[in-house]
Amino acid sequence: MSKSSLRKIYEKLKLMDDYISYLLKLKEEIKNERQFMEDFHFFTSVERCFQISCQVIIDILNLIIIEEGIEKPEESREIISLLFNKGILSEDLAQRMNGVVGFRNILVHEYGKIDRKRIYKYLKEKIEDFQNFKKEIIRWLKSKA
Repeated sequence: MSKSSLRKIYEKLKLMDDYISYLLKLKEEIKNERQFMEDFHFFTSVERCFQISCQVIIDILNLIIIEEGIEKPEESREIISLLFNKGILSEDLAQRMNGVVGFRNILVHEYGKIDRKRIYKYLKEKIEDFQNFKKEIIRWLKSKA
């Protein structure tokens, strides 16, 4: 892997760390679903943090595809399973992260129709998946060194 791509991946992981840390803080502050649904600040903050974190994952996976000379999938939602098939992501993580690309697309392109309950569910259930993504990517990068 080129030094430039390696540097970019670590920079993106650091950026995701910052957003995930903020999500964890918000998760503690938000007392319940009702509070989340009624508080525009909470909703928009969580939504934006997830949007950027999802984009970071997509960017990292695209960098890996380029660096490894893997043929890019026809549809972006296939990127997770492609890297699972190449042994870069574990099966468990690939299954848990499978909807990341679609979730990001909803946040970016269908912003007027976002289901706040789905965002709240992500806040309560998915943060660990982003942390595990980072661990697996770092493990894979170290195996390439």
